[in-house]
Amino acid sequence: MAIESINVGNIANDGTGDDLREAFIKVNNNFVEVDNRITTLPVQGENLGVAGEGIFAGKNQNTLQFKKVVGGTNTSVTSTNNSLIIDTTGGLDDFLVLTDNGHITIDGSAPLGIQGGDIIETRSPGTTVFIDLKNTGIVAHDINPTLSSHLKSNGNNIENAGTVFANSFAGPLTGLVHGVDIREINKYFDNNWDFGAIIPEYSNAIEYLIGTSDIDMGSFIGEDVAVFNIDLGFIA
Repeated sequence: MAIESINVGNIANDGTGDDLREAFIKVNNNFVEVDNRITTLPVQGENLGVAGEGIFAGKNQNTLQFKKVVGGTNTSVTSTNNSLIIDTTGGLDDFLVLTDNGHITIDGSAPLGIQGGDIIETRSPGTTVFIDLKNTGIVAHDINPTLSSHLKSNGNNIENAGTVFANSFAGPLTGLVHGVDIREINKYFDNNWDFGAIIPEYSNAIEYLIGTSDIDMGSFIGEDVAVFNIDLGFIA
């Protein structure tokens, strides 16, 4: 049933409104209707969700009770006709930054900067910060560089090197050994040496005849063969 309105007429006592009896019948009916509504449709508040704090505190008879929203440290709460506004002042109080060699504390009102080092550079396109390793000068900043595998120079030269210590070398080497070009003395270690011919020198005709002639001295037979010397000259 709907709430009934009492007809009060156009002006006082003009005879067009409800009489007293009819008016109070409507009043009684309206009270019954209101009571029925409260009894059959009890009102109860509910906090939705599983996380966070609810603002509904409970119900006292027909009164719903809610918690107040109060701002904490560096936080203020203001309200409009249809909203609550929560503001923070100053941001974070302190921000602790840990590094490999210590830590620093950043005031909440100060900006945090991220800078690169000798071989590190940073960039921040949009909302992302990138930390990149430069591809040049990496070895130069290592005070004790060590290779974990073979070094491939891809056909490039190794320049301005000091002393090179190695167990062995593979392939041709170009350069000086103690200031000497090894290619200049390599010809002296060729296996096909040619010393030319030995030409004897003679001081008289007898030496020439003896040196250029085959002399058959015969055979020596007997025990009483005289012993004599033959001078064949010398080879200069």
